[in-house]
Amino acid sequence: MRLDRDRRRRLVASLGLALLIAGVAPPRAAFAQTGEVAGMITEIKLGKGAVEVKPAGGGDWRPAGPLMSLLGGDTVRASGGGSAVILLTGGRGTIRVDGTAGPMVVPGAQAGEGKVQKAQALLSASFGFLSSRAKEMPQTVLGTRSWLKPPAVLAPRNGPVLADALRFEWWGSRLSRYTIQIAGPSGVVHERAGVTGARLDYPADAPPLLPGVRYTFRVSTESQPPQEAWFEVLSPERTREVRASLAALEREVGTAAPSNTLVALRAGFLAQQGFVHEARRAVLAALEKDRDEPTLHLLLGNLYSQSGLPEQAHQSFDEARFLMGGKLRR
Repeated sequence: MRLDRDRRRRLVASLGLALLIAGVAPPRAAFAQTGEVAGMITEIKLGKGAVEVKPAGGGDWRPAGPLMSLLGGDTVRASGGGSAVILLTGGRGTIRVDGTAGPMVVPGAQAGEGKVQKAQALLSASFGFLSSRAKEMPQTVLGTRSWLKPPAVLAPRNGPVLADALRFEWWGSRLSRYTIQIAGPSGVVHERAGVTGARLDYPADAPPLLPGVRYTFRVSTESQPPQEAWFEVLSPERTREVRASLAALEREVGTAAPSNTLVALRAGFLAQQGFVHEARRAVLAALEKDRDEPTLHLLLGNLYSQSGLPEQAHQSFDEARFLMGGKLRR
């Protein structure tokens, strides 16, 4: 029963944070009885050890997980080579927990933090997105693999794209040759046949794509049906605004924050704004440097899931489970 109460308390706290982000005031009693979310586990490594959390007010120790929300007064401990990074709300920085020190008590959220400054609002938006992703990890559904599967459009995929990020990507075979088409309301804008690999940067000499116009990205082979997705390009002005917001978010967190935590926040903000394409690229770039961070795999799986790519999502979720020793219980 105590574990059930803890779970309810965290759900109410996360709901309250989501309502704040949406501009809706949560019931006063919710925070009065449960306390506010004060931090989140943005990086975690187990190795042969463990990272555990004990709820504020008492309770049993239980395994920690990536993107787990923490309340003020919760205690986090690491042992046997395990470690974690806790991002505190309100721009209060990060805390690293490892076996060299004793258990760490999460400091409570400060009254009124994050309600005025724009950078604080950006941080809260990213934090809220990441908090919701921690609960979304379905069990793997086994499927059949075949070389005859049609290519899958990865990006851009049914959403907006920044004007300076026009790279088209798909999931397919390295041995295949693809025909790529970009079509607008008046027909095909750009076409290229015999493309190898799985990506294509939009050529500088191709006709410019206009902001606010819905285009279709289509990829096909001779033996497989074409696959397609729509996208809209942001204006240069709006693109600069998004880039400026990202820079403000990183300044708010601080350049001293661990790199994977910064990537998670950046991806959370981009995805919350609908730029799943850019969020995915940021996570993949981080995974090239650190393949053993389960938070990145969990986040990537949710980005794939949000994009309607279940097979790719399950692969990422499976990798996160493996790195956590099968201890992810979402």
